[in-house]
Amino acid sequence: MIGHTIEPGATKNRGQKLEEIIANALGYTIREKELLAGGYPDIRNQALEVKLQDSPTVDLGKYSPEYEEVVPKCAGFSTRSMRYLIVLTNPETNIIEGAVLSSGSKLGKHFTYIADKSYKCQRSIPMSFFDGLKGMSVFNPTI
Repeated sequence: MIGHTIEPGATKNRGQKLEEIIANALGYTIREKELLAGGYPDIRNQALEVKLQDSPTVDLGKYSPEYEEVVPKCAGFSTRSMRYLIVLTNPETNIIEGAVLSSGSKLGKHFTYIADKSYKCQRSIPMSFFDGLKGMSVFNPTI
């Protein structure tokens, strides 16, 4: 996925494009109507929630890993065991430059939750996070 471009547009459309890129990378074929479903998690059979970041915060949506809740459409998983893939795009070029993969339970160990007027949970990821990792893959076996 690194190097793909996600063209500017509405946040929802950009998120759906990212979801399609990730699903294809995992070997899945997603139809247009499946992208419009907007379910949680985005890729249910992988217990994977996909988020796009091109600003200092990432909107985690209705569910937050900060509080453990059962995920109704993903049997056996909670918001803490759900996996989050946060993809960083360069806001000037729209090219995917990096990604963070973490279980919900570990996400709060690296980033701080921020409350907003929408009452959605957001996660602050400094743009400098990837500077020392450019061109590298980082594996965390505890995810």
